[in-house]
Amino acid sequence: MSTSRKYLPLFLDVGNRKVVIFGGGSVGERKATFFCEYADTYVLSAAFTPALHTLRKDGKVELIDHDLSSIPDEGLSELIDDAFLVIPATSDSSLNQRIIDVAKCAGVLINPVEYAGDVVIPSVIRRGDLIIGISTLGKSPALSKYTRRKLETVITPEYGEMVRLQEAIRSQLKQRVSDQATRRTILWEILDDRRVWDALTGSYEKAYNIAFTIMMDHIENTG
Repeated sequence: MSTSRKYLPLFLDVGNRKVVIFGGGSVGERKATFFCEYADTYVLSAAFTPALHTLRKDGKVELIDHDLSSIPDEGLSELIDDAFLVIPATSDSSLNQRIIDVAKCAGVLINPVEYAGDVVIPSVIRRGDLIIGISTLGKSPALSKYTRRKLETVITPEYGEMVRLQEAIRSQLKQRVSDQATRRTILWEILDDRRVWDALTGSYEKAYNIAFTIMMDHIENTG
């Protein structure tokens, strides 16, 4: 296993990308539940959990009934054709390693279950368009989950609404203020104003009106 990996946190658009998961047990189910919200997700196995069948019924994953116990490397190579990411999640560690080896030869990214591979899946907080990923690079999944739970008490749903509000005010500012530094100052004033945050807990429209007033007051006072 390589010890020289250098992970760069990125947000990737995987829409229409193919994710292939080997294994229809609890681990494959967990991986499929995560990836099916973002990518074209395929699960290969001779048996699948009830939750995976539900995901297929809902049109979120494709289940491919396949006995992987005696499949040759050539067969594995065919199964990962055009894949963006491969996840070996069977109960057979030797089969998982063969899948990894075949994927490496094909230049396909790998997310192993046993250790940190090419791709590490973070613990995710999502508040609208605000996305936070937390990872210990596989060293302590419990700490990732603990950290996520702590942050979720601070990063409330209002943060997602603030993203929406900031985007709307930015659009207004681009039409009214030519100076980028001034636009940035106004946006920060809105972020720092407790009235806006308090309003967001009950009414986006009320919060927007407060933010709009802050913007116009600043423009008038500096114009």
